[in-house]
Amino acid sequence: MIRMFAYVLPAALLIAACGDSGKTLATAEPATGAVLANYSRNITRSFQLGKDASLVQLFCRNATGARCPADIADRLKTYGFVDNLDGVDLAHAFVAMAADAKDGSADKSSSDEDFLAAAYRVVLNREPDQGGATENLKYIKETSERKNMLRSMLESQEFKDLR
Repeated sequence: MIRMFAYVLPAALLIAACGDSGKTLATAEPATGAVLANYSRNITRSFQLGKDASLVQLFCRNATGARCPADIADRLKTYGFVDNLDGVDLAHAFVAMAADAKDGSADKSSSDEDFLAAAYRVVLNREPDQGGATENLKYIKETSERKNMLRSMLESQEFKDLR
């Protein structure tokens, strides 16, 4: 299991760390159903941690099995995500963090294999299947387009159907 965050903090600490958007983030449940399908359809629009807290919580839960820690905004910023970037950028920051956790080095770089495994965990909440992993890894190696691969996962029916 990928261990990106090893703890869950009380909502009060999360709120203090994130200001007003922290209230939304602290109380948000991970996105499912119609909300998740809407995120998928609009994955290239601008995202904000507070406004889109249910997607943020989904990625935290998928990556760690836990709610987001109080410093999630700071961690995401370290990996290149700030409010008003698109949902692919949000997913990319989570995947990069998870890949670093997987390879044990917080250097913001990872092998294509570790990145792909982290992408499946963060986006689809599962380990890669052989066929999908082979095709996605081939695509990444041939094109170096990790974000395009992520976008296809985020727009997939499997992502829309997550529970």
